[in-house]
Amino acid sequence: MLHRIKNIAAILAMVLLASTSAYAIENPDTLSQIIQRTGIGDPVAGKEKSAVCQGCHGEDGNSAAGEFPKLAGQWSDYLQKQIREFQNGARVNETMTDMAASVPEFQDIFDIAAYFASQKQMAGTPIEDETTQKLYLEGEKLYTLGNAENGSFRCVKCHGEHGSGQPLNNNLFPVLGGQHKDYLVKQLTEFKHEVRENDRSGMMLRITTHLTDHNIEALATYLSHVPAPVIAPAPPPPPAPVAVPAPIVIPDSWKTLLEEKPVRIEGTSFVTGSAKLKSKVVQALDEVVGFIGQQPDAKLELIGYADITGSAKKNMQLSLERAETVKKYLVKKGVPADRIIARGEGSANPVGDNKTKAGRAKNRRVEIRSTIKVEKKVRAAE
Repeated sequence: MLHRIKNIAAILAMVLLASTSAYAIENPDTLSQIIQRTGIGDPVAGKEKSAVCQGCHGEDGNSAAGEFPKLAGQWSDYLQKQIREFQNGARVNETMTDMAASVPEFQDIFDIAAYFASQKQMAGTPIEDETTQKLYLEGEKLYTLGNAENGSFRCVKCHGEHGSGQPLNNNLFPVLGGQHKDYLVKQLTEFKHEVRENDRSGMMLRITTHLTDHNIEALATYLSHVPAPVIAPAPPPPPAPVAVPAPIVIPDSWKTLLEEKPVRIEGTSFVTGSAKLKSKVVQALDEVVGFIGQQPDAKLELIGYADITGSAKKNMQLSLERAETVKKYLVKKGVPADRIIARGEGSANPVGDNKTKAGRAKNRRVEIRSTIKVEKKVRAAE
């Protein structure tokens, strides 16, 4: 099964890549139907093996002459059955008997049948005059409903809507829609007069016995003008979801900097008695980096502070180191060093109570201010 599916897929590829290819499958969406029609044969190998057959039946199974039946899109099992019956004498035709005898191997029969079955299903010719239209409608009624007056059975029950064949019994009930009128008239007449005898059940004899020559012509007219089956295309895939950009959220720190208010990197972000930053401060500093990227005229002023623990000298040094530590981080993230001023103020300007642990933590901080508005004011004054 896998091998067969690969061969069918190969045909599809040939159709898509080469418009002159003899392969002409209705629609890539009907791959499962094509696999069902082709049976167990290899349609790729069958193209070459059917070269002699193509002389009468056409390269793609659509013969030009009415005496030679169309084979395009016919059920593979039905085609195999006919070849074998020409071989064993159950069906007789001088030319076909000789042709069938030249294909003794079962695999060759399977492949040839698969090739013709894989082609775009045969289609009827357009109706060009009122007489043909009248016969067409008469034949359609007879095919679909039968004739209670003379006991004619309705053909649709076995041969499917518009002569499309019956996939569950495809070795007995062939595709008739789109077949040549002359060929259909000949076969129905031969069934009626028992010239064609490969219908072992006798069903076709019982059906055609009730058909007049006019009935046969009407049926053949209808079937020969039936268009190819309309394969509903697969519904288009749903449109790809349009990516909706996430709303731009302006960090609060940007607003603070634009208002010339300080963004505080408080003491909880520093190790006590040290200028080492804790990891939790990273997000706040990254927001400052983003701000500078959006404000090409802005500069930053970093002011470090300490609590009252330790000497004034030590606290002054520690506050500067903390400001420098923040500056190094910002520079590492891409902020130009010449846009940053860092200085220390020791334990000056406390924002918390130095008598409490929480207050001292607030006082160990670095304040970041933007000087963008100041510079603009200076330039305006100049």
